Amino acid sequence: MLKKTAAIAAAIIVTASVVPSVYANTFVNEAFAGSYLSAGATDDNFASLDILTCTDTSVSVRFRFVKNNNEQLIYECYEGTMNDNVGTVRFTVSYQDGSYVSGGTMSITLDSWCVRLSCDSDQGQHLFDGIMYPQFTLDPYTAPSQPPAFTDTTPSAGSGVSVVLNNETVSFPNNISPVIIDDHTYVPLRSVFDSMGINVYWDEYQRTSILKAQSITCTKNSTIVQFSRTFNDTGYNVWTLKKWESSDTSSSNSTDISITDLQPVIIDSSSYVPLRVVSEAFGAAVTWDADTKTVYINCDTSNAYKYDAETIKNIENYSFDTAKSYITADFTSIIPDQTPYYACDTKFYLFGARDQWNDVTLRISYGGYIDVTANTPATDAQDTGTSAEDTAGGQSDAGAESETGTDA
Repeated sequence: MLKKTAAIAAAIIVTASVVPSVYANTFVNEAFAGSYLSAGATDDNFASLDILTCTDTSVSVRFRFVKNNNEQLIYECYEGTMNDNVGTVRFTVSYQDGSYVSGGTMSITLDSWCVRLSCDSDQGQHLFDGIMYPQFTLDPYTAPSQPPAFTDTTPSAGSGVSVVLNNETVSFPNNISPVIIDDHTYVPLRSVFDSMGINVYWDEYQRTSILKAQSITCTKNSTIVQFSRTFNDTGYNVWTLKKWESSDTSSSNSTDISITDLQPVIIDSSSYVPLRVVSEAFGAAVTWDADTKTVYINCDTSNAYKYDAETIKNIENYSFDTAKSYITADFTSIIPDQTPYYACDTKFYLFGARDQWNDVTLRISYGGYIDVTANTPATDAQDTGTSAEDTAGGQSDAGAESETGTDA
C-alpha cells in the first residue's frame, strides 16, 4: 500500500513539475507572495519561506530551517532575480553563535501548487532541498486582489507600530507604515529620518564591468552613514554599513557597523531600513515600549546642510554622465570612476586626468564645481593643487538636468 501511494505521489509530482514549462509565461508571479511551510512540517522540524515580493524579474524572500527544535544555521537572504517561474537568490549562512560559514545560492521554482526550493553553499554543500506548501489559497494564474497575510515574523502592512520623535508622533505618508522584522522596527526611507534632520539619498550604478551596486546614504552635519551592496546576474550580495565622521565617503577613514541581522528589505516596492541602527549612528537615544508598540526617539534635529525634498531629489539624480560633461578640453587622459561619493553637503564624482603639467584628480560636485588636485609634484612654480570652478558647469540646476534616478 505504501509503495502504491508513493508511486501515485511521484506521478503527481512529475505531472505538476511540467506545468510551469508549458504555462510559465501565463504565471502571475505576484500571486506567489505569501508564507510557505515544508512538506510534513512539525513544531520541531520545519522549513519556512516568506516570499515578500515576486515579479517576472525580481523576488524578495526570507528563509528559516529548524531541525529537532534547533535552528543551528541562520540564513540571511533577501532580494534575487526571476526569469519567468525560476528564481535565484544569494544568501549567507552562519552558525547560531554568529560565526561565519559560507555564502550560497538559493534556487526557487514556482509550481502550479507549491514552491520548489534548494539551497547550496558556494563550497558545494547541499544545505536544503524540498517542496514548500503555501499557507494561503494559491491561484498562480490570477493576480491577488491584495497580498496574502504573512505568518510568524514576516512584515505586513498596518503593524500598529508608532514612532514618537522628541515627544511628537511621526506621521507616515501614503499609508506606508513601520513594520517589525525579527523584533526590530523597520521604517521606509526618509520618513522618520527627514524629521530627524537627516538627508537620505538612493543610488544605483555600475561599479565594475561585472558588478552593479546600490547605496543608501544618510547625511547630517559632519556624520555620514551609508548602506551599500553589489549584485550581478547571479543575484545580490548582503548589505554592509559604514560610518564617516568629518570626512567624505571617498575616504578610507570609516567605521564598519555590523548589520548581519539588520539588512534593509523591500516591501511593496518600498525600501525599509532598520530604525534603531540608523538613529543611534547619528547619536539619537532610542527606546521601545512593547506594551504600546511605540518607538521613542530623542535627538537633536538640527543639520547645517538639511535640504528640502526637491533639492535632495536633484542631488540624488546628479549622475556620472552629468559630472563628466563638465570636464573641459584643458584635461586629457580621463580615467572615470562611476561611484557616487558624498560629503555632508553635496554629492560628487572623481576622475583621474592630466592637465598641462601633472596627473590630477578631478572632484566634480553637484552644481558643476570642479576641484583639481595634483597627483605629482608640479614641474614649475604654478600651483596646481588649488581649487577651480568650471564656470560653464556652475549652474545651480545641474541635478535637474541629469538622468532620472531610482527612488527607493
